[in-house]
Amino acid sequence: MVSGLLFSLVVAAGPMVPLLSDPLPAPKRVRVAQLDDADGGVWSYEDEPIDAGAADAGVKFSTKVVGQRGPDIRRVAGSAIALTEEDLERRELNDVHRVLAEVPGVYFREEDGLGLRPNIGLRGANPDRSAKVTLMEDGVLLTPAPYSAPAAYYFPLVTRMVGLEVYKGPAAIQYGPQTIGGAINLRTREVPTYNLFKLDVAGGSRFQARVHGVAAAGSEKWGVLAEGVFLRDDGFKRIDGGGNAGFERSEFMIKGRISPGDAWKQQLIVKSTLSIEDSRETYLGLTGADFEATPLRRYSATALDRMQANRLSVSARWSAQPAPWLTLTADAYRHAFDRAWNRLDHFRRGPELYSLLVQPVRGGLDGQFLQVLRGAADSTGPDDALVVQRNSRTFISEGVQLSARSTFSTGPISHEVEAGARFHHDEIRRDHTGQSYAMTNGALVRDEAPMTQEALNRGVSRAGALQLHDTLTWGRFLLSPGARLELIDMAYSDDLTKSSSRGLQVVPLVGLGGVVALPLGVNVFGGVHQGFSPVTPGQQADVLPERATHFELGVRAPSRKRRFEVVGFWSEYTNLTGECTGSSGCVDDSLNRQFNGGAGRIIGVEALASMSFALPANFELVPQLTYTFTSAHFLTDFTSANPIWGTVRAGDFIPYVPSHQGSARLIMNREALSVSVGVEASSGFLEEAGDGTRQPVVPARALLDATASYRLGAFQFYVTGTNLTNQQVIAARRPFGARPIAPIAVQGGVRAQWP
Repeated sequence: MVSGLLFSLVVAAGPMVPLLSDPLPAPKRVRVAQLDDADGGVWSYEDEPIDAGAADAGVKFSTKVVGQRGPDIRRVAGSAIALTEEDLERRELNDVHRVLAEVPGVYFREEDGLGLRPNIGLRGANPDRSAKVTLMEDGVLLTPAPYSAPAAYYFPLVTRMVGLEVYKGPAAIQYGPQTIGGAINLRTREVPTYNLFKLDVAGGSRFQARVHGVAAAGSEKWGVLAEGVFLRDDGFKRIDGGGNAGFERSEFMIKGRISPGDAWKQQLIVKSTLSIEDSRETYLGLTGADFEATPLRRYSATALDRMQANRLSVSARWSAQPAPWLTLTADAYRHAFDRAWNRLDHFRRGPELYSLLVQPVRGGLDGQFLQVLRGAADSTGPDDALVVQRNSRTFISEGVQLSARSTFSTGPISHEVEAGARFHHDEIRRDHTGQSYAMTNGALVRDEAPMTQEALNRGVSRAGALQLHDTLTWGRFLLSPGARLELIDMAYSDDLTKSSSRGLQVVPLVGLGGVVALPLGVNVFGGVHQGFSPVTPGQQADVLPERATHFELGVRAPSRKRRFEVVGFWSEYTNLTGECTGSSGCVDDSLNRQFNGGAGRIIGVEALASMSFALPANFELVPQLTYTFTSAHFLTDFTSANPIWGTVRAGDFIPYVPSHQGSARLIMNREALSVSVGVEASSGFLEEAGDGTRQPVVPARALLDATASYRLGAFQFYVTGTNLTNQQVIAARRPFGARPIAPIAVQGGVRAQWP
């Protein structure tokens, strides 16, 4: 919510006049045309005409309160894509990487192959732990500590969501604090005004299982909804000597709604969510030779690696309309997240794991260390003893956000003014300990070395954000100036070094956007805005915030049956920043530090197209295409302790940004039957900054998937398959060695819903 809508272009998606004259959609009553038969009905919002033949078909009309609808893309400032519940259910995916692979301008780095900890970047921003993306659930920040430690060690189960919105560049400015790349908002299920029961049960290869249940009851004045999801997977890697490499995750949500129906149209929604994870994931990969021989292997040294995490979230939203021209909204939220990750971190005195596995030396000393990792040789002393760290972290994120939206006219110009404020507090407490183990007969055995305290510190941020913007429309033209102010007070204390620091960041941001509606439903839009990513607590004095100026120019022509969009973007970074995290291969004193990266330039083109064709025998054919081209380079020379940068020369490639990526999908529908076949592809990209001649490269890939479903009354049967050609390519070499993408997987299930 804290917006600063710096740059409100209004991306056009539809008729010209409604685009430039209708206000943004707000929570509203909608007319619903419901067919008498059990197969469902035709839903039509107030701003859409109900089929004139509905009355002749025996349609009953009623009024239901459905709460906040998804965004009207026609009125979103900048580039935006909204995926609906139908889009998400069509493929029945549990990995958000696979969902976002079909959104242009989104980049990601695989880590575990299962999507447990996504690494998402937008328009070239560093994807490590999704730290450069503002992540939200129902418009509220969801990252464990968005200001103090933005690394997203928690991400909601995408199978629980009914909508996913991606805002890139200028369209993301209102969602901060990360305005450098974009924002992603996940929408949970609304509390209905009727009784509802839904059950989804699925199982598949690797003993995958999913159970997803929804139960709700309510009326126009009240409602309550309970939802739960359980996922499990045995994992696809095999540990030398045996062991569990899978995971179990559960999420439960209770949401209540009170709508008294008074003159102010007040509504109160209270939500509580509990998330539990138990996964046996590791940072350790393989040498290149071992990957070529057995890519799904895991070394014996990872047998104790395990992540246990839980999150409790409570939020409340109050909204009211005291006047037809004024809407007020207030959110209060608190999230508590705890995680403890036991994982192999380093040899007590031996070489760093990344250099050992990525550039091993056959035989000699390196050969002994590799054999210890594999469990093929015993530890000979303290040098090749293995340190398993227990990284315990506790996060708190809480705050209040307020907004007021007013619509009015001054002569021929209509205005939509929005003012907002957010008052936020978050913190992280790190308690990292290390325990030494000896490899003995292929198993890890505690040695006599005492436990060591690796980290014991606390970072706290208190932030206030203010935003004000106006969307002015006049005929076929729209202009939208905006401003935003971030005030961030940070504090850091380290119990090991007995040091502390404090800092204040005051960041004003401005932007301007516009759109012109042309004939035939075509819209041209463009704008400029300032991007910003804050410094986290505890950083050295010379670390600067990440800043950039973003330009965007595009054209789109969407409708219900076809959509076409091409957008060009240009980002000039005055200072890139990178954080040295465990997921990027950092150890020792550099861990959790940020580094300046000098100037950079990222330019690119995003495109998407889809069209619906009516075929004989009631068949519908829907082809969908997306493509992204990106050029990302440093503009200055520098040397950095950040391992993915190192020594950089002007003109070097920025890592983790593929030049080409895209997707193609073909959907065939006929009444109750739906079949979808698609491929996602990406060119190779560097894992370290450089000119591409000597740096490690993640190879190009193309992954094939397919889904089929058939509805029979209240039941829908489906089967899905991913990586159907069973490609086994390297997903990443960081943090410690080559790791694979997930192999072929097939899952089948049945979904039922009443009514």
